[in-house]
Amino acid sequence: MVIDKSSNKLFTQGLRPLQSLLPENAKKILKKDGFVYFEIIKNWKNIVGEKLFKDTAPLKIKKINNENILSINVNKNIMIEIEYSRDQIIEKINSYLGFNAINKIQIISKDSSFEIKKKKIILNENILKKINEIKSKNLKEIFLKLNK
Repeated sequence: MVIDKSSNKLFTQGLRPLQSLLPENAKKILKKDGFVYFEIIKNWKNIVGEKLFKDTAPLKIKKINNENILSINVNKNIMIEIEYSRDQIIEKINSYLGFNAINKIQIISKDSSFEIKKKKIILNENILKKINEIKSKNLKEIFLKLNK
């Protein structure tokens, strides 16, 4: 932090927090405890496998009495299989993340026409300009994927 002598205000010089560059939608995802949810969504296919991936989707994480409860949308056709796999899924999530992130799983059933709906994040032109100014190629690609 540096003080501007003419206005006596503090301002950041050099590096800025990544959060200030993120669109509002991404900030909501990454807020407190959002890292866990984001990692679960990003790696859901690896966690549950190809077969269960098609008929399940993580919905949200609730914190009740210091326990993190993951709510999962499940196709009714495989509900029993998920019920029996509950402990294994929790174990896979926690081992994947490297700590006990999830304590319980809540199963929410859907009918047989289950379909995972992805919310599209629309980035406006100002944000796209800022993303294109990023020098790191990898970081730029990650942010541009949000717009797809």
